[in-house]
Amino acid sequence: MQFVAKAKRNDSANEAVVIHCSDHRFQQGFREFLLEGLGLGSYALLAIPGGGHFCTLGDLLPKFAKTGMQSLKFLIRRSGANRIILIAHDDCLFFKEQLQFFFTEADLNGKQLANLKRARPVLLEWFPRTRVELYFSDADPAGSLRFLSVE
Repeated sequence: MQFVAKAKRNDSANEAVVIHCSDHRFQQGFREFLLEGLGLGSYALLAIPGGGHFCTLGDLLPKFAKTGMQSLKFLIRRSGANRIILIAHDDCLFFKEQLQFFFTEADLNGKQLANLKRARPVLLEWFPRTRVELYFSDADPAGSLRFLSVE
């Protein structure tokens, strides 16, 4: 089988490195948010279960942290990006099954938001010349995905 894409190789400058969860339920929404909501023309993507959890759990999950940071360092160095975008989402199965126990907040979304907020200073320490943006996605009652900026 051979498939020829309509899209051409994009050799434009990279605008950002994006880190988000690989959960299949959110992929189309993530792409739409990045392209239309943030207006990104080009970005490098690091999609792993749970998203950017590796930024904050280095002491508890050192193998995850090391692998995640190695990948992120490579993407920053090779792409020249000066912007990191971290996106978490509600009902994250990886966070629910593997990570929530490391946080004291009452509900799962609160735990994920706390994790996102803890990631900013870690990323800024590792990559002081970057801008770090945090977003959280949830579904409204009709199932449409919303993306909220996290300060």
